[in-house]
Amino acid sequence: MTPRIDWASAQYVAGAFRLALPRSPIGGQLGERLGSGTGSSLEFQEYRQYAPGDDLRHVDWAAYARSEVLAVRLYREEVAPRIDLVFDTSASMAVTGEKSHAYGELAALLACASASAEANSRVITSPAEPEPLHRPEEIERLLDCTAKNSALEESRVPFRRGSLRVVVSDFLFPHDADALVARLSRDGAWLAIVQLTLRDEAEPSVEGGRRLIDVEGRGELDMVIDEKAVQDYRARFNRLRLGLSVAARRAGAQFAHVTAGTSMRQVARELASAGVLEPL
Repeated sequence: MTPRIDWASAQYVAGAFRLALPRSPIGGQLGERLGSGTGSSLEFQEYRQYAPGDDLRHVDWAAYARSEVLAVRLYREEVAPRIDLVFDTSASMAVTGEKSHAYGELAALLACASASAEANSRVITSPAEPEPLHRPEEIERLLDCTAKNSALEESRVPFRRGSLRVVVSDFLFPHDADALVARLSRDGAWLAIVQLTLRDEAEPSVEGGRRLIDVEGRGELDMVIDEKAVQDYRARFNRLRLGLSVAARRAGAQFAHVTAGTSMRQVARELASAGVLEPL
Protein backbone atom coordinates (compact mmCIF):
# COMPACT_ATOMS: atom_id res chain seq x y z
CA MET A 1 0.00 0.00 0.00
CA THR A 2 1.36 3.41 -0.99
CA PRO A 3 0.25 6.30 1.26
CA ARG A 4 -1.59 9.19 -0.35
CA ILE A 5 -0.24 12.56 0.74
CA ASP A 6 -1.99 15.92 0.99
CA TRP A 7 0.95 17.98 -0.26
CA ALA A 8 -0.74 21.35 0.26
CA SER A 9 -1.12 20.60 3.98
CA ALA A 10 2.33 19.04 4.26
CA GLN A 11 4.07 22.01 2.67
CA TYR A 12 2.05 24.47 4.76
CA VAL A 13 3.04 22.81 8.05
CA ALA A 14 6.60 22.07 6.96
CA GLY A 15 7.07 25.68 5.89
CA ALA A 16 7.66 26.59 9.52
CA PHE A 17 10.30 23.91 10.21
CA ARG A 18 13.53 22.38 8.99
CA LEU A 19 15.79 19.60 10.23
CA ALA A 20 17.45 20.63 13.49
CA LEU A 21 20.99 21.80 12.94
CA PRO A 22 23.71 20.41 15.23
CA ARG A 23 24.91 23.01 17.75
CA SER A 24 28.36 21.48 18.23
CA PRO A 25 31.21 21.04 15.74
CA ILE A 26 30.82 18.00 13.52
CA GLY A 27 33.87 15.93 12.76
CA GLY A 28 34.54 14.84 9.23
CA GLN A 29 33.45 16.13 5.86
CA LEU A 30 29.73 16.73 5.52
CA GLY A 31 29.54 17.85 1.93
CA GLU A 32 31.59 17.59 -1.20
CA ARG A 33 33.70 20.61 -0.28
CA LEU A 34 34.14 22.94 2.70
CA GLY A 35 34.92 26.60 2.21
CA SER A 36 36.87 28.91 4.47
CA GLY A 37 34.16 31.52 5.00
CA THR A 38 30.93 31.71 6.98
CA GLY A 39 27.95 30.30 5.15
CA SER A 40 24.81 28.24 5.63
CA SER A 41 26.23 24.75 6.06
CA LEU A 42 25.57 22.36 8.93
CA GLU A 43 29.02 22.61 10.55
CA PHE A 44 28.84 25.00 13.50
CA GLN A 45 31.55 27.65 13.65
CA GLU A 46 30.69 30.24 16.31
CA TYR A 47 28.05 32.42 17.96
CA ARG A 48 27.77 36.16 17.67
CA GLN A 49 25.21 38.73 18.83
CA TYR A 50 22.22 39.24 16.55
CA ALA A 51 22.31 42.27 14.24
CA PRO A 52 19.44 43.68 12.14
CA GLY A 53 19.31 41.88 8.81
CA ASP A 54 20.62 38.55 10.13
CA ASP A 55 18.78 35.40 9.02
CA LEU A 56 16.21 34.67 11.76
CA ARG A 57 16.53 30.95 10.99
CA HIS A 58 19.97 31.03 12.62
CA VAL A 59 18.83 32.63 15.89
CA ASP A 60 19.42 30.30 18.84
CA TRP A 61 16.00 30.56 20.48
CA ALA A 62 16.94 28.11 23.22
CA ALA A 63 19.80 30.39 24.30
CA TYR A 64 17.49 33.41 24.10
CA ALA A 65 15.01 31.70 26.44
CA ARG A 66 17.79 31.25 29.00
CA SER A 67 19.58 34.58 28.71
CA GLU A 68 17.19 36.96 26.85
CA VAL A 69 20.13 37.76 24.56
CA LEU A 70 19.62 37.24 20.84
CA ALA A 71 22.53 35.34 19.30
CA VAL A 72 22.91 33.75 15.89
CA ARG A 73 24.76 30.59 15.00
CA LEU A 74 27.34 30.90 12.24
CA TYR A 75 28.17 27.89 10.12
CA ARG A 76 31.17 27.07 8.02
CA GLU A 77 30.63 27.54 4.31
CA GLU A 78 29.92 24.24 2.61
CA VAL A 79 28.68 22.74 -0.62
CA ALA A 80 25.94 20.08 -0.64
CA PRO A 81 25.52 18.76 2.92
CA ARG A 82 24.30 15.18 2.69
CA ILE A 83 21.08 13.84 4.19
CA ASP A 84 20.14 10.15 4.11
CA LEU A 85 16.44 9.48 4.78
CA VAL A 86 15.68 5.86 5.70
CA PHE A 87 12.05 4.71 5.42
CA ASP A 88 10.85 1.30 6.52
CA THR A 89 8.64 -0.03 3.69
CA SER A 90 7.69 -3.33 5.30
CA ALA A 91 3.99 -4.19 5.28
CA SER A 92 3.55 -3.33 8.96
CA MET A 93 3.98 0.37 8.15
CA ALA A 94 0.67 0.30 6.26
CA VAL A 95 -1.18 -2.33 8.30
CA THR A 96 -4.24 -0.03 8.48
CA GLY A 97 -5.41 2.96 6.48
CA GLU A 98 -4.80 5.20 9.49
CA LYS A 99 -1.17 4.11 9.85
CA SER A 100 -0.54 4.37 6.11
CA HIS A 101 -1.97 7.91 6.06
CA ALA A 102 0.09 8.91 9.11
CA TYR A 103 3.22 7.46 7.49
CA GLY A 104 2.65 9.47 4.35
CA GLU A 105 2.21 12.69 6.34
CA LEU A 106 5.33 12.01 8.41
CA ALA A 107 7.43 11.19 5.33
CA ALA A 108 6.19 14.32 3.56
CA LEU A 109 7.00 16.47 6.57
CA LEU A 110 10.54 15.11 6.81
CA ALA A 111 11.11 15.35 3.05
CA CYS A 112 10.06 19.02 3.10
CA ALA A 113 12.23 19.69 6.16
CA SER A 114 15.19 18.15 4.34
CA ALA A 115 14.52 20.32 1.32
CA SER A 116 14.67 23.39 3.58
CA ALA A 117 18.28 22.49 4.37
CA GLU A 118 19.13 22.76 0.64
CA ALA A 119 20.98 19.47 0.97
CA ASN A 120 21.94 16.56 -1.23
CA SER A 121 19.21 14.20 -0.03
CA ARG A 122 18.72 10.51 -0.75
CA VAL A 123 16.00 8.02 0.23
CA ILE A 124 16.90 4.53 1.42
CA THR A 125 14.21 1.84 1.49
CA SER A 126 16.36 -1.25 0.88
CA PRO A 127 20.03 -2.29 0.72
CA ALA A 128 19.91 -1.53 -3.01
CA GLU A 129 21.04 1.76 -4.55
CA PRO A 130 19.36 4.72 -2.76
CA GLU A 131 17.12 7.08 -4.68
CA PRO A 132 18.09 10.78 -4.97
CA LEU A 133 15.39 13.12 -3.66
CA HIS A 134 15.29 16.23 -5.84
CA ARG A 135 11.81 17.37 -4.76
CA PRO A 136 9.81 16.44 -1.62
CA GLU A 137 6.90 15.16 -3.76
CA GLU A 138 9.10 12.33 -5.06
CA ILE A 139 8.86 10.63 -1.67
CA GLU A 140 5.31 9.46 -2.37
CA ARG A 141 6.24 6.95 -5.07
CA LEU A 142 8.97 5.44 -2.86
CA LEU A 143 6.70 4.46 0.04
CA ASP A 144 5.27 1.23 -1.36
CA CYS A 145 4.90 -0.65 1.92
CA THR A 146 4.81 -4.22 0.64
CA ALA A 147 8.24 -5.56 1.63
CA LYS A 148 8.51 -8.57 3.95
CA ASN A 149 11.45 -7.07 5.84
CA SER A 150 12.49 -3.60 6.85
CA ALA A 151 15.71 -2.24 5.36
CA LEU A 152 16.83 -1.86 8.97
CA GLU A 153 16.87 -5.64 9.39
CA GLU A 154 19.50 -6.01 6.68
CA SER A 155 23.16 -6.29 7.59
CA ARG A 156 24.03 -3.23 5.51
CA VAL A 157 22.29 0.12 5.14
CA PRO A 158 23.91 2.14 2.30
CA PHE A 159 24.68 5.33 4.22
CA ARG A 160 27.18 7.91 3.07
CA ARG A 161 30.06 8.65 5.42
CA GLY A 162 29.46 11.85 7.37
CA SER A 163 25.81 12.10 6.36
CA LEU A 164 22.93 13.42 8.45
CA ARG A 165 20.51 10.52 8.92
CA VAL A 166 16.79 10.34 9.61
CA VAL A 167 15.38 6.84 10.20
CA VAL A 168 11.63 6.15 10.30
CA SER A 169 10.11 2.80 11.30
CA ASP A 170 7.73 1.24 13.80
CA PHE A 171 10.71 -0.89 14.96
CA LEU A 172 8.31 -3.78 15.55
CA PHE A 173 10.84 -6.38 14.49
CA PRO A 174 13.37 -8.34 16.59
CA HIS A 175 16.36 -6.16 17.35
CA ASP A 176 18.87 -5.15 19.97
CA ALA A 177 18.42 -1.39 20.40
CA ASP A 178 22.05 -0.61 21.28
CA ALA A 179 23.43 -2.64 18.37
CA LEU A 180 20.89 -1.21 15.92
CA VAL A 181 21.46 2.42 16.89
CA ALA A 182 25.24 1.92 16.88
CA ARG A 183 25.00 0.57 13.33
CA LEU A 184 22.78 3.44 12.19
CA SER A 185 25.04 6.10 13.69
CA ARG A 186 28.39 4.65 12.61
CA ASP A 187 30.45 7.14 10.56
CA GLY A 188 27.53 9.60 10.53
CA ALA A 189 27.41 13.25 11.49
CA TRP A 190 23.92 13.29 13.06
CA LEU A 191 21.13 10.78 13.59
CA ALA A 192 17.41 11.15 14.26
CA ILE A 193 15.24 8.10 14.97
CA VAL A 194 11.46 8.41 14.59
CA GLN A 195 9.19 5.57 15.72
CA LEU A 196 5.67 5.57 14.24
CA THR A 197 3.00 3.29 15.71
CA LEU A 198 -0.75 3.01 15.95
CA ARG A 199 -2.25 3.78 19.33
CA ASP A 200 -3.43 0.16 19.46
CA GLU A 201 0.13 -1.02 18.83
CA ALA A 202 1.31 0.87 21.89
CA GLU A 203 -1.75 0.48 24.10
CA PRO A 204 -3.98 -2.43 22.99
CA SER A 205 -7.29 -3.10 24.68
CA VAL A 206 -8.80 -6.30 26.09
CA GLU A 207 -10.51 -8.12 23.19
CA GLY A 208 -10.90 -11.76 24.27
CA GLY A 209 -10.08 -14.58 21.84
CA ARG A 210 -8.44 -13.41 18.64
CA ARG A 211 -6.36 -14.79 15.77
CA LEU A 212 -3.32 -12.60 15.15
CA ILE A 213 -1.97 -12.63 11.60
CA ASP A 214 1.51 -11.35 10.77
CA VAL A 215 1.02 -9.07 7.75
CA GLU A 216 4.60 -9.77 6.65
CA GLY A 217 3.85 -13.46 6.17
CA ARG A 218 5.47 -14.91 9.26
CA GLY A 219 2.54 -16.94 10.51
CA GLU A 220 -0.58 -16.79 12.67
CA LEU A 221 -1.24 -17.06 16.39
CA ASP A 222 -4.45 -17.81 18.29
CA MET A 223 -4.54 -16.24 21.74
CA VAL A 224 -6.79 -14.78 24.40
CA ILE A 225 -6.19 -11.05 24.76
CA ASP A 226 -7.17 -10.64 28.39
CA GLU A 227 -6.07 -8.07 30.95
CA LYS A 228 -2.85 -9.92 31.82
CA ALA A 229 -1.89 -10.33 28.16
CA VAL A 230 -2.49 -6.62 27.58
CA GLN A 231 -0.42 -5.63 30.62
CA ASP A 232 2.44 -7.91 29.55
CA TYR A 233 2.34 -6.51 26.01
CA ARG A 234 2.33 -2.89 27.19
CA ALA A 235 5.30 -3.59 29.43
CA ARG A 236 7.22 -5.13 26.52
CA PHE A 237 6.33 -2.28 24.18
CA ASN A 238 7.42 0.31 26.75
CA ARG A 239 10.72 -1.54 27.18
CA LEU A 240 11.19 -1.49 23.39
CA ARG A 241 10.49 2.24 23.17
CA LEU A 242 12.65 3.01 26.21
CA GLY A 243 15.46 0.87 24.80
CA LEU A 244 15.49 2.88 21.58
CA SER A 245 15.35 6.16 23.47
CA VAL A 246 18.23 5.23 25.79
CA ALA A 247 20.34 3.81 22.95
CA ALA A 248 19.78 6.99 20.95
CA ARG A 249 20.81 9.16 23.90
CA ARG A 250 23.99 7.12 24.39
CA ALA A 251 24.86 7.58 20.72
CA GLY A 252 24.14 11.32 20.80
CA ALA A 253 21.12 10.82 18.53
CA GLN A 254 17.60 12.24 18.67
CA PHE A 255 14.59 9.99 19.32
CA ALA A 256 10.88 10.68 18.87
CA HIS A 257 7.78 8.49 19.08
CA VAL A 258 4.83 9.50 16.90
CA THR A 259 1.32 8.07 17.24
CA ALA A 260 -0.77 7.63 14.09
CA GLY A 261 -3.84 9.84 14.15
CA THR A 262 -1.97 12.86 15.51
CA SER A 263 -2.38 16.00 13.39
CA MET A 264 0.56 16.91 11.18
CA ARG A 265 0.99 20.21 12.99
CA GLN A 266 1.20 18.43 16.35
CA VAL A 267 3.62 15.86 14.92
CA ALA A 268 5.87 18.72 13.76
CA ARG A 269 5.77 20.21 17.26
CA GLU A 270 6.61 16.84 18.83
CA LEU A 271 9.55 16.37 16.45
CA ALA A 272 10.76 19.89 17.28
CA SER A 273 10.49 19.14 21.01
CA ALA A 274 12.58 15.99 20.47
CA GLY A 275 15.26 17.90 18.56
CA VAL A 276 14.52 16.34 15.17
CA LEU A 277 13.10 19.56 13.67
CA GLU A 278 13.57 23.19 14.57
CA PRO A 279 11.45 26.27 13.77
CA LEU A 280 12.52 28.44 10.88
